[in-house]
Amino acid sequence: MGAMSSSLLFLCVANSARSQMAEGLARRLFGRRVRVQSAGSMPSRLNPYAIGAMAELGIDLASHHSKSVEEIDAASVGTVITLCAEEVCPVFLGAAPRLHWPIPDPASDDPALTADELRVRFRQARDVILARLVAYAATVTPPGVELRAARDDDRAAIDALLTAADLPLDGVADQFPQAYAVATRAGAIVGCAGLERHADDALLRSVAVAPAARGSGLGVALTADQVEAARRGGARAVYLLTTTAADFYRRFGFRPFARAALPAAVAASPEAASACPASAECMVLTFG
Repeated sequence: MGAMSSSLLFLCVANSARSQMAEGLARRLFGRRVRVQSAGSMPSRLNPYAIGAMAELGIDLASHHSKSVEEIDAASVGTVITLCAEEVCPVFLGAAPRLHWPIPDPASDDPALTADELRVRFRQARDVILARLVAYAATVTPPGVELRAARDDDRAAIDALLTAADLPLDGVADQFPQAYAVATRAGAIVGCAGLERHADDALLRSVAVAPAARGSGLGVALTADQVEAARRGGARAVYLLTTTAADFYRRFGFRPFARAALPAAVAASPEAASACPASAECMVLTFG
């Protein structure tokens, strides 16, 4: 685990699609704690299909404009992420660390492509970028915080966190400690999250952060860590139930799902069967 960069810069050639979508998705995922910028080596104009794809997630790019990489103050950038695949990526002269996420350009001047086909291309690029952002978020934590697997002797501290967050304790023992991760600072547990396996699916539950650590990005790191654990573990989908945090989970790509349609194994879990009230919103994140 590393520390979260205080500033991200996304680069592609035109700054019209991939890097603009990455900017919008990163701003929503990380919030105000991280400064997010985007630019290109040959800026053009914002692609309307990028605006449409992001509007589907409730993210407004209509006021954005394409910017040249030369407009970016190198001192304002903590990490550079390039998104070019077929093209030569822009050169950024700052000393910030670099990551490369090659994603094919969804834009095309092929007249054979229909509007619906272009929408699909932009949705696919958007979803790949979001998955990469979540994977990145799983590798970074607030300063001084470490994530590790839960141990038997962590149970009391986890119960205290869940009680303080008004989250149910029912069923925690069923897959404890193997389904749980904890966040520690100076040896004290300041966060937790559970990822139960039920047949071919996973159930995210018990995401809680100590009051003193809230607002630090720890909830994002814990959730991203568990989403990535589900992905690595071959889960078909991750489900969750929440009464207050639906907007938070939408940042990761979770979408509403009919509770009555939950897979049988997930529906039979204590969390879904009895612990969460009927008013809880059911959500799902699918892989592949």
